[in-house]
Amino acid sequence: MAERPKEMDEFLIAPRMARIATMSANNTSHVVPVVYIFDPEDGTFRLSTGAESVTVRNLKRNPSMTICVDDDEFPFRAVMVEGEPHVTEPLGTDHEGLKRLIDHFYRPGMWEEWVNMPSAQKIRVRVTLTPRRWKWWDQRRKINGSVRIG
Repeated sequence: MAERPKEMDEFLIAPRMARIATMSANNTSHVVPVVYIFDPEDGTFRLSTGAESVTVRNLKRNPSMTICVDDDEFPFRAVMVEGEPHVTEPLGTDHEGLKRLIDHFYRPGMWEEWVNMPSAQKIRVRVTLTPRRWKWWDQRRKINGSVRIG
């Protein structure tokens, strides 16, 4: 079995926007921007979304997800991961998990401003993506690769 690539961990740990893709009932891609936390210990991606979101409905029907993390500065870098997401049961507003995401992505202390926004009042679930396939490139370091795990 191939091991998870670690060349892009530093890139993935930094706060960046990502896009996740799920498949809708009519087999079209549903792509949304998200903030996430990458855990280099186990190679998983963690995010939060509304319990009634299109993403969650799609994952209940077809438990497969792709995440793409890239930057828009030349020379470009990107990581695409396909895998199996685990969706928790609804967690109420899950301010504990959401605060961790907001403080990581924006800045420590941002939660105090963000907590009163409508998004922070939604009933939420946590999604953890366990990668099965990795594809990455970093034009700055002139590296790239692709590996299937499991």
